[in-house]
Amino acid sequence: MAGGVPKVPYKAPGSQTYEFIDVFNRLYRERIVYINQDMDDETANQTIAVLLYLEQEDATAPVQMYFNCAGGTTAAGLAVWDCMRSVKYPIATLNLGLAASISALLVAAGTPGKRSSLPNARFLLQAPNLPEGMRGQASDVAIEVKEVLRQRNRFAAALNTLTGQSEDKIKEVMQRDFYLSAPEAVQFGLIDKVLQPAPPKPSKAAKYSAGIGAPSERKYR
Repeated sequence: MAGGVPKVPYKAPGSQTYEFIDVFNRLYRERIVYINQDMDDETANQTIAVLLYLEQEDATAPVQMYFNCAGGTTAAGLAVWDCMRSVKYPIATLNLGLAASISALLVAAGTPGKRSSLPNARFLLQAPNLPEGMRGQASDVAIEVKEVLRQRNRFAAALNTLTGQSEDKIKEVMQRDFYLSAPEAVQFGLIDKVLQPAPPKPSKAAKYSAGIGAPSERKYR
């Protein structure tokens, strides 16, 4: 499976045999959406299709969206956000590693109280940029600049809605790449909590060495 999508066994309800399906398809069937690549138009279309399908399957059962995404285009991400706002079921979001640019907004777009991050995950807020290799007449470049500024304002307005931070402050911090740790993301309003790993349970050997729960078969003279 090197270089491809891993496949896992799956037995459909009522079926007697297993079939191998890609792991992302398997996650969808558990109402889990995993965003692990840039949010371009293709990824946005696939994500929207899955979210709409899950609503048709069950309009009330919650959906989990996991992110480890280095960014994407603002227009594509806002389309996913609009879809997330239109579906009826609650959506829990979780940043697994990096939520940059528009994916940081999508993590913040989860249902209030259900937006979280792992302890070592990072967030990056940055303003939309001109397309790479932009060339053409001055009037065409001016049109693109105007559109990028409009997207920046829309991005800031969306973050204002989701975080409660003022649009002026959001535009100010996005003048340069603005990284946030998981706890800082809570303070900024991007997420509600940082998930902490549960403390490991002491092994039987550790309990015995501490004199707790000694084996019943141990005899003392």
